[in-house]
Amino acid sequence: MLSQLRDLLAHHAWADAVFFHAWGGSAAQDDAELRTRMAHIVDVQEGFLKVLKGEAFALPDRPLPDHAELKARCRASHEVYAALARTLDDTSLAQPVRIPWFPDPPCIVSGTDALMQVCLHTQHHRGQNMARLKALGAAPKNVDYLIWLWKQKPEPRWD
Repeated sequence: MLSQLRDLLAHHAWADAVFFHAWGGSAAQDDAELRTRMAHIVDVQEGFLKVLKGEAFALPDRPLPDHAELKARCRASHEVYAALARTLDDTSLAQPVRIPWFPDPPCIVSGTDALMQVCLHTQHHRGQNMARLKALGAAPKNVDYLIWLWKQKPEPRWD
């Protein structure tokens, strides 16, 4: 499972980078729907990082970030996830993690399940964002896991 989870995290970063390239190359950089959804994705990614590290997390109250800020924050969170992936082992993945935004009853999952949630949550919303790009006349990209494997697991290209 550890190898597959590392691959899923690596795909997650690559797919987000591909999305940002598609978004950045479009006329939709100021689209409020894309910015709002991407801010949510990045907030959740950052929130899970804090939870996995045992740190407190509260959703920030700030203005809606622009494309450049969202890309920078997303890239930074993926760099932390990549470092975390290198340190994962079966013991750390089995540790219980409490998800504070689901307090009653408490949501307690394994580290594996928390990391799976991050990837699957982003995958869901990334698909919505690609559909939005298409609706706005931009060229969405196929970021399926199989495409990543077929391309021999490329590293994310943020620039």
